[in-house]
Amino acid sequence: MAKKHGKRLKSLEVFGCHALTAPCMTYMARECPNLQILNMGRLPKITDTCLAQMMSNLKSLRSLNVTGLTVIRDRVLHHIVRQCPKLERLTISSCPLLTDVSLIEISTYLQTIQYLDVSGCKKVTDTGVQALAMSCHQLQYLDLSSTETGHRGVCLLASYCKNLECVKLSFCKEISQDAVKKLCKSCIKLKLLHLYGCRTMYDLKAIKDTNKNVKVHHDLSVHSSHQA
Repeated sequence: MAKKHGKRLKSLEVFGCHALTAPCMTYMARECPNLQILNMGRLPKITDTCLAQMMSNLKSLRSLNVTGLTVIRDRVLHHIVRQCPKLERLTISSCPLLTDVSLIEISTYLQTIQYLDVSGCKKVTDTGVQALAMSCHQLQYLDLSSTETGHRGVCLLASYCKNLECVKLSFCKEISQDAVKKLCKSCIKLKLLHLYGCRTMYDLKAIKDTNKNVKVHHDLSVHSSHQA
């Protein structure tokens, strides 16, 4: 009976369940091959071997959240995107070992991805963003907060990712106001823009005037101190 119900399971939320072990999650993946949504962030006992075994059984996944899994590195991400080609939503935030190589993998194997969160992946730069911009044209949501994304990366997104609706660039130190204005002007579907901690933004009004439909979230205290 348990196996029968397992095959029917479509969604599983175990975020932050610290007691869950690698063998437990491997067994779950084997018994729930039709799972489409899996949120397994902040599970400290998960290993890279466990993840590889899980993804080999979860080929129907459409949404995956592995926030804060320190075992996630480029070679693990490579296995995920190869084994789960139906992924439309991927959250890999706060995975400090990931680099631009992972974004290149995503741009190669998940070209129809719509939602991507790489916030806090401090080794991600414009090189990885360029790969996304050139290949992932269905992106609607992109969180690059606290990465090394800069002026060039934002300009490339503006040129090629016309379906973007939400972009988060908070605490990206190298972005420029001109690049952000280009993003707002070119991406006419854009509705939400996060610019917290972006000290290079000196004229919010100019950004907002570029696209009246964009709601800009910004740390105004940072803006004021910059003006002072």
